[in-house]
Amino acid sequence: MIEKDESGKKLNRREFLGKAGKLGGAVFLSSFAGKALAGEGEQGMEEFWSDGTFKQNSVDASREAEGIVRAFIDGRWEEFQTLQLPRPFMDWNLSARLEVLENISMMFGGEGGSPPSLAGPHNAAMATWGGSRADSRLEINNAFKGMGLCPGRLIIKDLLAEMEELISGGMPPRLQYLNNLYSDTSNFDLTKMISLELYSTQEFETHTFINLMERPTTSLVFLDSKSYEVRGIGQLVAPGDTEAGDYAVDIVKYTNMVHSLFHGDFPRLYPGILVHVTAVFDNTPGTGRGVRIAPPLL
Repeated sequence: MIEKDESGKKLNRREFLGKAGKLGGAVFLSSFAGKALAGEGEQGMEEFWSDGTFKQNSVDASREAEGIVRAFIDGRWEEFQTLQLPRPFMDWNLSARLEVLENISMMFGGEGGSPPSLAGPHNAAMATWGGSRADSRLEINNAFKGMGLCPGRLIIKDLLAEMEELISGGMPPRLQYLNNLYSDTSNFDLTKMISLELYSTQEFETHTFINLMERPTTSLVFLDSKSYEVRGIGQLVAPGDTEAGDYAVDIVKYTNMVHSLFHGDFPRLYPGILVHVTAVFDNTPGTGRGVRIAPPLL
């Protein structure tokens, strides 16, 4: 029997068990943006954590190098063929990133410039659904995420070593490093996009985290003079999760380090979000209008 509260809403499993332990009171959590108050509302229906870490059991990326990712959706495992981000998307993405780096370089050199816009390839609205959190009856969520391009498996260890040297230096060498990186499409694994899950902990679970753990499908929407939507399978990887594979561990480390190049060192490594790309749409008003560009329509 499923217990319900006085409003008729299903009770969180931990609420049903007496609202004990970590749900017994509000706690303060250190985070990228400061401190957030966590309580009973910021919890999913399931227990995903053990000893301060988690394991996503709804994604099998063991064949990602072959272009195959499996996801557990609506009670069954489904197989998805991944694809590469198409050239129009990459041309826009890389040119916009290089423009931002040039602008930041001008600012540091006292040559003018302006703070980076929130539009462009770095920020995407990430839509997810499928899990339940105690503070809402609706399972859908949308959150802006800093999205990056994923380094190729053959060069990622070299990039990590280079960033280790840059992390204690000034900003100009870091900008040059990124400029070199974004100047060549071949530096990237175009079947993936990457981000960080900055806020979720055992005491505080974001809607994005819960949804991806339960139903790992996602849609990323980028808005600029162009607009694109990238759909894919969202894989959550805890730092140091060797079961996810050496490449996935390196991707999580890289994503944390490139984040620190701009924002400074942080007290811990954050979980990574690896979006395995399955489709891309051109959402540009008037010209794209939501037409799928990858895989191409026959």
